[in-house]
Amino acid sequence: MTEIEWNVENEIQLFYAMMGHKPVGVNKHFQMMFIHNKLSSSLNCELSTRTIWSKLETLYDMAALDESDKLPFPNDENEFNLPEVDFSDLLDERSKPELKEETKEREEKEIRARGRPPKKDPGDKLEYKDEGVKRERARELRDEEDDAPRRPGKRGRDSKPSSPAHTPSQNKRRRN
Repeated sequence: MTEIEWNVENEIQLFYAMMGHKPVGVNKHFQMMFIHNKLSSSLNCELSTRTIWSKLETLYDMAALDESDKLPFPNDENEFNLPEVDFSDLLDERSKPELKEETKEREEKEIRARGRPPKKDPGDKLEYKDEGVKRERARELRDEEDDAPRRPGKRGRDSKPSSPAHTPSQNKRRRN
């Protein structure tokens, strides 16, 4: 980081860098980052933000500006205390595996009652003993997919075009 001698040209560059960025209020340090980047690039040297802050302190009363800047949101300070509740009962319930199983079974019953199949566990893979059953299931799945609209397939090399724009017109004149 280099120290800079503040002359009129450097101050003008500082003011150009500050355009649109006021280094006061809640976001003053973020705004200072923008000012620092702009000023460093315009002066072609790496300055420290401490140098910029000290120059701004000589130009302005930064403490008064900081206090006068209004917050964009209400910031009333209230006394806050955590409630005096014993959370050990909740922790005990959380650690009981029997309750988890009962809750899981209850959720599966509710899902079945709504008409949706329950979620499958990754460990429970459905294996078919007979290849015929497997083919029937695949056929059922295909039949369910047939209800969805499909795009027409690609044309073959010798097939006719489907659009009249591609058909040759009868009234074309031949050039000699």
